[in-house]
Amino acid sequence: MVGSRLLTGSLLLLSVCYAQLTLPGKINPHGNDNCSSCHTSSEKPAKENYNPDACVVCHTRQAVNSKIHQLDNIDVHGSGISIPADFPMERADEFSCLTCHEVTCKTDRANQTFLRGGPFQTELDFCFVCHESKNYTPLNPHKQRRESGALDESTCLHCHIEVPNQVADVVTKTAMYLEMTPTCNKCHALHHHEAQHIDKELASNSKTLKATESRVGISLPVSADNTIQCNTCHYTHPRGILNRENVVYDGPGDNEWQLRLDKEQLCLACHDL
Repeated sequence: MVGSRLLTGSLLLLSVCYAQLTLPGKINPHGNDNCSSCHTSSEKPAKENYNPDACVVCHTRQAVNSKIHQLDNIDVHGSGISIPADFPMERADEFSCLTCHEVTCKTDRANQTFLRGGPFQTELDFCFVCHESKNYTPLNPHKQRRESGALDESTCLHCHIEVPNQVADVVTKTAMYLEMTPTCNKCHALHHHEAQHIDKELASNSKTLKATESRVGISLPVSADNTIQCNTCHYTHPRGILNRENVVYDGPGDNEWQLRLDKEQLCLACHDL
């Protein structure tokens, strides 16, 4: 049972690397010249003067334990689990931040979350350092119906703090554990198109966007700062889950990428070609 919980925590809620829960108002010390953020001595920073409690100044252990990966009562001998000998543990059954992260004073763009052995090609590659991959069947949080057709409320809680109201017109981000982009990045890697669009301001394209929304009769939601989010283009709930449909996709196939409009029309929603 504990091994199953560990697998669920690490692979389904996903992973230590892509859902870093950081307290608000904290300055990122990684790559910062102020070594005192993490080291107890004014001398040259080293492993010997590293403060083991430095991580929890910015990242909450409780949040990591409940939403990302189980830290306590680890079943190191569970089925399909093999923790490498060079992964340091607090105790024989307890993880720390440094179990999975090898933090350096300089940031590495290819391994921004300091994962041991990184960078990894995909998110799950790191999980499979400890977890056996051959018996793993990933959960798709976008499949939100049971076989009976009823809403699977447990699936909602992978992203939302509470089950959204199916009748309300809008499911707001305030009902989510994280902001929209880090929520999506828990399972989805950073792609080129995301780098070109996410957090880009739409000030110059607002008129085009509003005209598209009026023409097709749906909303293409942006952030409070008028920037593009993952759900600006993608509709993350299957049809019929919410009272108000926010997708008019009419492209071929089953809308594999869960687009709000078919690809060509979606680009024209903002780009005046």
